[in-house]
This record gives sequence, C-alpha cells and structure tokens, in this order.
Amino acid sequence: MAMMYGGFGHGGGLILLLVGLFWLALIVLIVWLVTKVWPGHGHAQAGTPVARPGSPGAAGETPEQILDRMLAVGEIDEATYRARRTALAEMKALQP
Repeated sequence: MAMMYGGFGHGGGLILLLVGLFWLALIVLIVWLVTKVWPGHGHAQAGTPVARPGSPGAAGETPEQILDRMLAVGEIDEATYRARRTALAEMKALQP
C-alpha cells in the first residue's frame, strides 16, 4: 500500500493543489505584467490624458498646429519652435 501514488502515499491531493495554485499565480502574474507593460491595451493609465476628437493632440491636428500649441503652453522654447517649423517646411518641400 505504501507504493501507491508513486511512493507518496495519499499526499497526491496536496501536490495537485499546489501545482494548481502555482499555475493560477503564474497566469495572474502574466495578465498583470501585460496590463502594466503594454500601453495600448485600451485603457488610459492614471495621469495619462486621452486624446478625443477635437481636443488638442487629436488626429485632426496638423503638425504646425501641434507646434503652435506647444509653444503657446510653454512646452518648447522659441528656438526649438523655429527649428522644428523649418524642418517641417523642408520636409513638405521634398514631398511631391
């Protein structure tokens, strides 16, 4: 009778429970990591503004408008603004 369950006696239920808990913890860990590391999973993270149509930074805003807004709110200085506007104008001149 002692050789039943591979020599573990009747402790096989405990081993199955521990293995099940291990896999459950592993799955929870993976889901948690994916939601923390993967930024585009559909939910805005705390403190991250969400761009809505018509709001600043929305898809309909041109690069020039974005630069104008960034200068207006003080995100960039005038030298950076001028350099980026020049780069945008050069890029547009190269496009057919």
